[in-house]
Amino acid sequence: MKRREVIKKIGFSFGAVTLTPSLLSVLNGCDFKQEGWQPKFLSLQEYDMTEKITDIFIPMTEIPGAKELNLTRFIDAHYQLMLGSTEQKNIKFLMKEFSEMLLEKTTQKDLKKTTTSDYENQLSRLLKTDKKERQKWQKSYNDYTKKLNKGEAAKPLSKDINSYIFLDGLRQLSIWGFRNSEYIGEKVLAYDPVPGQQKGCVDLIEATGGKSWSI
Repeated sequence: MKRREVIKKIGFSFGAVTLTPSLLSVLNGCDFKQEGWQPKFLSLQEYDMTEKITDIFIPMTEIPGAKELNLTRFIDAHYQLMLGSTEQKNIKFLMKEFSEMLLEKTTQKDLKKTTTSDYENQLSRLLKTDKKERQKWQKSYNDYTKKLNKGEAAKPLSKDINSYIFLDGLRQLSIWGFRNSEYIGEKVLAYDPVPGQQKGCVDLIEATGGKSWSI
């Protein structure tokens, strides 16, 4: 099954996260597409790095991808509007860890010289690591943050662990923004602006052709 077909059909698994009116207006608003727009939270280098990553996650195919849907602008707004100061500092730290790891692995001194292949290699290496190893990384990160929150000393984590945590969170946020964009909601997912009669136990293929409902 093609990646985009999977995205059409997956349920949104991050139900604890909600779209506030202000964030939704950023995702679908007109000023979101204005020329000369500047990121509010990310630096220009962080923005460029994030855009390259999200474009690998959701490339343009027969429908718009992350870049065409301005998902990095949405992510910048999410970081600015939805995160507290501690979470914002943590995101900045994780991004720094990832960028340093990327330069080390590619023996580059300038992030601008890294290629799409450089990004793809590291994303594949970290996100496709054995499931048990990824679970171990997540547990290490959770234990580390708990100690910090309690004011206890904690041994710094490796760049690989921090980079994985950053990429996994960014991947989830990218899918979230993708599914909630106006274009995808109306043109790709099952969409009915005026819902009719509620029918229970109806086969999904029969009801929507197998597509998830737009939210």
